[in-house]
Amino acid sequence: AYCLFVLLVIASGAVAQDLSAPLPLSPAIRTGTLPNGLSFFVRRNAQPEKRAALRLVVKAGSIDEADDQRGLAHLLEHMAFNGSTHFKSGELVTYLETIGARFGPDVNAYTSYDETVYMLEVPTDKPEIVGRGFEALSDFAGGIALDTGEIDRERGVVIEEWRGRQGVGSRMESAQMKALFGDSRYVNRVPIGLPDLIKAFPADRLRDFYREHYTPDRMAVVAVGDFDPAAVEALIREHFSGLAARPPVERLPAAIP
Repeated sequence: AYCLFVLLVIASGAVAQDLSAPLPLSPAIRTGTLPNGLSFFVRRNAQPEKRAALRLVVKAGSIDEADDQRGLAHLLEHMAFNGSTHFKSGELVTYLETIGARFGPDVNAYTSYDETVYMLEVPTDKPEIVGRGFEALSDFAGGIALDTGEIDRERGVVIEEWRGRQGVGSRMESAQMKALFGDSRYVNRVPIGLPDLIKAFPADRLRDFYREHYTPDRMAVVAVGDFDPAAVEALIREHFSGLAARPPVERLPAAIP
Protein backbone atom coordinates (compact mmCIF):
# COMPACT_ATOMS: atom_id res chain seq x y z
CA ALA A 1 0.00 0.00 0.00
CA TYR A 2 2.88 2.35 0.82
CA CYS A 3 4.54 1.71 -2.55
CA LEU A 4 1.27 2.39 -4.32
CA PHE A 5 0.93 5.66 -2.43
CA VAL A 6 4.48 6.71 -3.43
CA LEU A 7 3.77 5.86 -7.07
CA LEU A 8 0.58 7.91 -7.01
CA VAL A 9 2.42 10.90 -5.53
CA ILE A 10 5.15 10.66 -8.17
CA ALA A 11 2.60 10.32 -10.94
CA SER A 12 0.56 13.27 -9.73
CA GLY A 13 3.69 15.41 -9.59
CA ALA A 14 4.63 14.43 -13.13
CA VAL A 15 1.35 15.73 -14.54
CA ALA A 16 1.03 18.79 -12.32
CA GLN A 17 0.55 21.94 -14.38
CA ASP A 18 0.55 25.64 -13.76
CA LEU A 19 -3.16 26.35 -14.18
CA SER A 20 -2.47 30.08 -14.51
CA ALA A 21 -0.17 29.58 -17.52
CA PRO A 22 -1.52 30.28 -21.04
CA LEU A 23 -2.54 27.22 -23.02
CA PRO A 24 0.22 26.26 -25.46
CA LEU A 25 -0.45 26.86 -29.14
CA SER A 26 -0.14 24.17 -31.76
CA PRO A 27 3.18 24.43 -33.64
CA ALA A 28 1.08 24.52 -36.83
CA ILE A 29 -0.13 28.02 -35.88
CA ARG A 30 1.95 30.91 -37.15
CA THR A 31 1.67 33.75 -34.66
CA GLY A 32 3.20 37.09 -33.84
CA THR A 33 2.63 40.64 -32.65
CA LEU A 34 3.03 43.77 -34.75
CA PRO A 35 4.94 46.77 -33.34
CA ASN A 36 1.62 48.55 -32.71
CA GLY A 37 0.48 45.69 -30.44
CA LEU A 38 -1.90 43.81 -32.76
CA SER A 39 -1.58 40.01 -32.60
CA PHE A 40 -2.14 37.53 -35.41
CA PHE A 41 -2.76 33.79 -35.64
CA VAL A 42 -2.47 32.01 -38.99
CA ARG A 43 -2.95 28.36 -39.82
CA ARG A 44 -3.13 26.51 -43.11
CA ASN A 45 -6.05 24.10 -43.41
CA ALA A 46 -6.56 22.41 -46.78
CA GLN A 47 -10.22 21.62 -46.21
CA PRO A 48 -12.43 23.01 -47.56
CA GLU A 49 -10.34 23.63 -50.64
CA LYS A 50 -9.75 27.19 -51.84
CA ARG A 51 -11.54 28.76 -48.87
CA ALA A 52 -10.42 30.83 -45.89
CA ALA A 53 -11.99 32.06 -42.67
CA LEU A 54 -10.81 35.53 -41.64
CA ARG A 55 -11.54 37.11 -38.27
CA LEU A 56 -10.88 40.39 -36.54
CA VAL A 57 -11.26 39.93 -32.78
CA VAL A 58 -11.51 43.09 -30.68
CA LYS A 59 -11.28 42.87 -26.91
CA ALA A 60 -14.00 45.47 -26.45
CA GLY A 61 -17.69 45.00 -25.80
CA SER A 62 -20.63 46.25 -23.82
CA ILE A 63 -18.78 45.92 -20.52
CA ASP A 64 -16.58 48.84 -21.65
CA GLU A 65 -19.49 51.23 -22.22
CA ALA A 66 -20.02 54.29 -20.06
CA ASP A 67 -23.51 54.89 -18.67
CA ASP A 68 -24.40 57.10 -21.65
CA GLN A 69 -23.03 54.58 -24.18
CA ARG A 70 -25.13 51.53 -23.38
CA GLY A 71 -25.70 49.70 -26.65
CA LEU A 72 -23.04 51.60 -28.60
CA ALA A 73 -20.53 48.74 -28.78
CA HIS A 74 -23.17 46.75 -30.66
CA LEU A 75 -24.25 49.70 -32.83
CA LEU A 76 -20.59 50.30 -33.74
CA GLU A 77 -20.41 46.73 -35.05
CA HIS A 78 -23.36 47.52 -37.33
CA MET A 79 -21.66 50.69 -38.54
CA ALA A 80 -18.64 48.74 -39.81
CA PHE A 81 -20.76 47.77 -42.83
CA ASN A 82 -22.11 51.31 -43.37
CA GLY A 83 -19.06 52.97 -44.85
CA SER A 84 -15.31 52.88 -44.22
CA THR A 85 -12.01 54.03 -45.71
CA HIS A 86 -12.08 51.64 -48.67
CA PHE A 87 -15.79 50.79 -48.93
CA LYS A 88 -18.76 53.14 -49.25
CA SER A 89 -21.96 52.33 -47.38
CA GLY A 90 -23.28 48.97 -48.62
CA GLU A 91 -20.35 48.52 -51.00
CA LEU A 92 -18.58 45.86 -48.95
CA VAL A 93 -21.58 43.53 -48.84
CA THR A 94 -22.19 44.09 -52.56
CA TYR A 95 -18.57 43.30 -53.37
CA LEU A 96 -18.55 40.16 -51.26
CA GLU A 97 -21.73 38.98 -52.96
CA THR A 98 -19.98 39.27 -56.33
CA ILE A 99 -17.38 36.75 -55.16
CA GLY A 100 -20.01 34.32 -53.88
CA ALA A 101 -20.11 35.35 -50.22
CA ARG A 102 -23.48 35.84 -48.54
CA PHE A 103 -24.29 38.21 -45.72
CA GLY A 104 -24.98 36.01 -42.71
CA PRO A 105 -23.29 32.71 -43.57
CA ASP A 106 -20.07 34.25 -44.98
CA VAL A 107 -20.10 37.86 -43.79
CA ASN A 108 -21.13 38.60 -40.24
CA ALA A 109 -20.18 39.98 -36.84
CA TYR A 110 -21.29 39.84 -33.23
CA THR A 111 -20.90 41.91 -30.09
CA SER A 112 -20.67 40.36 -26.64
CA TYR A 113 -19.85 41.67 -23.19
CA ASP A 114 -16.09 41.40 -23.55
CA GLU A 115 -15.46 41.15 -27.29
CA THR A 116 -16.57 42.10 -30.77
CA VAL A 117 -15.75 39.74 -33.64
CA TYR A 118 -15.93 40.41 -37.38
CA MET A 119 -16.11 37.35 -39.64
CA LEU A 120 -15.45 36.87 -43.35
CA GLU A 121 -15.35 33.69 -45.43
CA VAL A 122 -13.57 34.22 -48.75
CA PRO A 123 -12.28 32.13 -51.68
CA THR A 124 -8.50 31.83 -51.95
CA ASP A 125 -8.10 30.93 -55.61
CA LYS A 126 -7.58 34.64 -56.41
CA PRO A 127 -5.01 36.40 -54.20
CA GLU A 128 -6.59 39.81 -54.76
CA ILE A 129 -9.80 38.62 -53.10
CA VAL A 130 -7.92 37.56 -49.98
CA GLY A 131 -6.20 40.93 -49.97
CA ARG A 132 -9.54 42.72 -50.16
CA GLY A 133 -10.75 40.63 -47.23
CA PHE A 134 -7.91 41.87 -45.07
CA GLU A 135 -8.51 45.39 -46.35
CA ALA A 136 -12.08 45.13 -45.06
CA LEU A 137 -10.94 43.85 -41.67
CA SER A 138 -8.39 46.66 -41.39
CA ASP A 139 -11.18 49.13 -42.13
CA PHE A 140 -13.19 47.63 -39.27
CA ALA A 141 -10.15 48.02 -37.03
CA GLY A 142 -9.42 51.65 -37.79
CA GLY A 143 -11.34 53.03 -40.75
CA ILE A 144 -15.09 52.96 -39.98
CA ALA A 145 -16.50 56.23 -41.36
CA LEU A 146 -19.16 56.85 -38.69
CA ASP A 147 -21.02 59.35 -40.82
CA THR A 148 -23.71 61.10 -38.78
CA GLY A 149 -26.44 60.39 -41.32
CA GLU A 150 -25.55 56.70 -41.41
CA ILE A 151 -25.52 56.57 -37.61
CA ASP A 152 -29.00 58.10 -37.48
CA ARG A 153 -30.32 55.55 -39.98
CA GLU A 154 -28.85 52.67 -38.00
CA ARG A 155 -30.52 53.74 -34.76
CA GLY A 156 -33.87 52.42 -36.01
CA VAL A 157 -32.31 49.12 -37.16
CA VAL A 158 -30.91 48.43 -33.70
CA ILE A 159 -34.12 49.48 -31.94
CA GLU A 160 -36.06 47.03 -34.12
CA GLU A 161 -33.56 44.33 -33.19
CA TRP A 162 -34.11 45.19 -29.50
CA ARG A 163 -37.89 45.05 -29.98
CA GLY A 164 -37.70 41.64 -31.65
CA ARG A 165 -35.91 40.24 -28.61
CA GLN A 166 -38.56 41.26 -26.10
CA GLY A 167 -40.64 38.51 -24.54
CA VAL A 168 -40.46 35.71 -22.02
CA GLY A 169 -36.98 34.71 -23.18
CA SER A 170 -35.65 38.20 -22.48
CA ARG A 171 -37.23 38.26 -19.01
CA MET A 172 -35.77 34.86 -18.17
CA GLU A 173 -32.34 35.96 -19.37
CA SER A 174 -32.52 39.07 -17.18
CA ALA A 175 -33.35 37.00 -14.09
CA GLN A 176 -30.60 34.53 -14.92
CA MET A 177 -28.00 37.30 -15.33
CA LYS A 178 -28.88 38.73 -11.90
CA ALA A 179 -28.58 35.30 -10.32
CA LEU A 180 -25.23 34.60 -12.00
CA PHE A 181 -23.51 37.97 -11.78
CA GLY A 182 -25.09 39.74 -8.81
CA ASP A 183 -24.03 43.38 -8.68
CA SER A 184 -21.41 43.21 -11.43
CA ARG A 185 -21.51 45.43 -14.52
CA TYR A 186 -22.57 42.46 -16.66
CA VAL A 187 -26.13 42.73 -15.34
CA ASN A 188 -26.45 46.32 -16.58
CA ARG A 189 -24.50 46.03 -19.82
CA VAL A 190 -26.56 43.70 -22.02
CA PRO A 191 -25.06 44.27 -25.50
CA ILE A 192 -28.34 45.25 -27.19
CA GLY A 193 -28.44 48.35 -24.98
CA LEU A 194 -31.26 50.72 -24.04
CA PRO A 195 -33.68 51.90 -26.75
CA ASP A 196 -34.18 55.39 -25.30
CA LEU A 197 -30.43 55.95 -25.23
CA ILE A 198 -29.94 54.54 -28.74
CA LYS A 199 -32.56 56.96 -30.07
CA ALA A 200 -30.86 60.03 -28.64
CA PHE A 201 -27.11 59.52 -28.06
CA PRO A 202 -24.82 62.18 -29.60
CA ALA A 203 -22.90 60.73 -32.56
CA ASP A 204 -19.62 61.81 -30.96
CA ARG A 205 -20.16 59.34 -28.10
CA LEU A 206 -20.03 56.50 -30.64
CA ARG A 207 -16.86 57.95 -32.11
CA ASP A 208 -15.43 58.19 -28.58
CA PHE A 209 -16.04 54.50 -28.00
CA TYR A 210 -14.38 53.60 -31.30
CA ARG A 211 -11.34 55.79 -30.65
CA GLU A 212 -10.85 54.72 -27.04
CA HIS A 213 -11.46 50.97 -27.25
CA TYR A 214 -10.54 49.86 -30.77
CA THR A 215 -6.80 50.01 -30.13
CA PRO A 216 -4.33 47.61 -31.83
CA ASP A 217 -3.14 46.20 -28.51
CA ARG A 218 -6.70 44.91 -27.98
CA MET A 219 -7.01 43.29 -31.41
CA ALA A 220 -6.10 40.00 -33.03
CA VAL A 221 -6.39 38.85 -36.64
CA VAL A 222 -7.12 35.15 -37.15
CA ALA A 223 -6.84 33.43 -40.53
CA VAL A 224 -7.42 29.74 -41.23
CA GLY A 225 -7.69 28.25 -44.69
CA ASP A 226 -6.26 26.83 -47.87
CA PHE A 227 -3.42 29.30 -48.39
CA ASP A 228 0.30 29.94 -47.94
CA PRO A 229 0.73 31.06 -44.30
CA ALA A 230 3.76 33.20 -45.11
CA ALA A 231 1.83 35.09 -47.80
CA VAL A 232 -1.10 35.64 -45.43
CA GLU A 233 1.20 36.92 -42.69
CA ALA A 234 2.64 39.38 -45.21
CA LEU A 235 -0.90 40.59 -46.01
CA ILE A 236 -1.66 41.07 -42.31
CA ARG A 237 1.51 43.10 -41.85
CA GLU A 238 0.69 45.15 -44.94
CA HIS A 239 -2.86 46.01 -43.92
CA PHE A 240 -2.57 46.35 -40.13
CA SER A 241 0.88 47.80 -39.44
CA GLY A 242 -0.43 51.26 -40.27
CA LEU A 243 -2.86 51.26 -37.34
CA ALA A 244 -1.59 53.79 -34.84
CA ALA A 245 -0.63 52.36 -31.48
CA ARG A 246 -2.65 54.19 -28.88
CA PRO A 247 -2.27 54.12 -25.10
CA PRO A 248 -4.68 51.56 -23.63
CA VAL A 249 -7.75 52.96 -21.91
CA GLU A 250 -8.22 52.00 -18.28
CA ARG A 251 -10.98 49.37 -18.19
CA LEU A 252 -14.03 50.11 -16.09
CA PRO A 253 -14.29 48.06 -12.88
CA ALA A 254 -16.31 44.84 -13.10
CA ALA A 255 -18.22 45.59 -9.91
CA ILE A 256 -20.61 48.49 -9.42
CA PRO A 257 -19.64 50.49 -6.30
